[in-house]
Formats: sequence, C-alpha cells, structure tokens
Amino acid sequence: MISLLRSLLAAIEGRPEPLPADATEVLAVARRHRLSPLLSLGELPGAPASLAETFRHDRVTTTARNLIFAQVAEECAAALSAAGVPVVLLKGLAYNATIYPEPGVRPTSDVDLLVPDAERRTAFATLDRLGFEPHAAAPGFDDADYHEVAWTRSGVEVDLHLALAPLARCQIDYREVWGGVRDVPIGRTRAGVLHPKHAAIFHALHMAIDHFDVPALYLLDLSRLLPDADARAGAEALARAWGCWRPFATATALTAAFLPGWRGRGPHDAVAPFSSRVVADYGSRERVPRQEQLVRKLTHFDTRTDAVRYLAVQGRRNVRELYERRVRRRSARERLALGR
Repeated sequence: MISLLRSLLAAIEGRPEPLPADATEVLAVARRHRLSPLLSLGELPGAPASLAETFRHDRVTTTARNLIFAQVAEECAAALSAAGVPVVLLKGLAYNATIYPEPGVRPTSDVDLLVPDAERRTAFATLDRLGFEPHAAAPGFDDADYHEVAWTRSGVEVDLHLALAPLARCQIDYREVWGGVRDVPIGRTRAGVLHPKHAAIFHALHMAIDHFDVPALYLLDLSRLLPDADARAGAEALARAWGCWRPFATATALTAAFLPGWRGRGPHDAVAPFSSRVVADYGSRERVPRQEQLVRKLTHFDTRTDAVRYLAVQGRRNVRELYERRVRRRSARERLALGR
C-alpha cells in the first residue's frame, strides 16, 4: 500500500510510474488519501481506461461539492462583512482560491472560517440569523476562550474559528496573523486568506491535532504552501517563535518523505525522533491506535509547560462537559446563550 501511495504521489508530481494492474486497489488508495480528483490531470502508465474515467468522475463530483461549499462561504462572508466582522477562508476553500489553480481537484468537506475572537458574539448572531444551528462538537465549545464552534445547516457544516489552535496550545501572534491577511474574491463578495507561512503553520497544527493520521492530500497542500526552502525557513522560524515548532517539524518531515520532488526541505536535514516515529508509520494502517495518538499528542508540544497547561485546560473542559451532558442537559443553543 505504501509503494502504491508513493506511485500515485509521483504521478501527481509529474513523475509517472507504472501502476499495479489491480484497479480496485489503486482506486481505494487514491480515494482514501483524497487524491483521485488530482489524478485526473496526469499520466497513469498502465492504468486501465476505466480507472482514468473514474478519476475524472471524482473530479466532476468534487467540483459540484466545492461549488456548494463556496456558495455557503460566500453567503457567510457577505453577512459577516455586513455586520462589521472581518472573515478569512481557511483550509480547503482557501487552498482552492490560492494554491490549486485547476477547478475541482482539491476536495473539501466543510466551510472553515476565521473571525477575530473579539467578534465571536456578533459572528454567532450572524450565523444564527442565516439559519445555522450550533452543535456540541467538542468539550468546552461554549467557553469564552474556546477556539472553534461548529454550525450546520442543510447538511453543510461551517467551522467558525476564533483562533488557529487552542489558546493553551501555543503562542500565536494574532496581530501578525491578521496583518498578513490577503484579499481574494469568493463569488460576488470578497474574503481574506492567510499569508502562506501562517497558513502552513495552521496546516501543521491541524495535522498534529489529527495525530498526523491524515490523507496524503495534506502533504501536497503543505508542499504548495511552502514551495521552496526559503518559504519553509521563514515559516519554521515563526513556528519556533510561536511555540509550535514540533508540529511543523513533523509535518515537513512527513511531506519530504513522501514528496521527494519538494524543494522545501533539504536532503540532509535532520529528522527529529518524534518525527521519525510518525514518518515510519504513515499509511501503514487504517487508523492510529488510541495509545499511539496519546504519544503523538504529548511529544508534539514544544515544552513540558505547554503540555501541562494544555492538559489542565482540557481536563477541566472534559469534566465540565460531563456535567453539562448528564446533569444540566442544555442544548448547544442554550449553552451559547442564543435565543429562539
């Protein structure tokens, strides 16, 4: 499976290799790693015509789904802007607007928006007026300092980010983040996107939150956010300053290991032990076991103080969540103090 994944990534990088004759296995790996729309663009030596047709079909489907998400993002961005709230597109929709020029090749599954933490109440009220319903996606989602709240409407989820990571996790300079925002069109309105180095740090943190058990598409994302060694060096220096170097180090090591054509990491760069563990295990099993998830979480804090602070905050939130669910039993709307 690992060799097949490497062959698929090589094809996307423009280094096509002969693929196995088993089209079912190729398709399974491509879809698991969310690569099938991108594979519709390149050469696939030895692949049957039916497989190429399936990849094209996946791209058409992705184009249609992305259009739905983009329309929702446009609606939200317009309403938030009208309410005086700056808004930034994150992850999939932002990548489609900046680092993937071809339509329909980068799948996304929801709408991720960033607004200033100081505007959380106005942003909540705006999404409420648009008909979105909040839900208790994580312990502490209703805390005044929580970094993300999930909302849904008609099967579409909007993740409203108030920060790029839990505030106890690292020390991101949000004045610098907002100062680096760039403007892009989205439908008939406009929204912001992060500076590439800020987007890369957020991307690495997101990979770490998922214990690096992520599709290979995320490696391609990072390689395009940081296309060369200079871009990577700038982002790495910032990650060190913000206390999130370890997630960044593992994300870049993993990307370099599976994308040898990427120029963001030199061939002689040392790989830290905590990164080597992730790289060696990547893609070898369907799901990372819970025990390994905990090991990866604890080894990807830059300092012990960061880890203790984060665990203390999360412990408090977990206890409170049990109380809310089993004793108070309030709805997500009630917990966010939203009217009917």
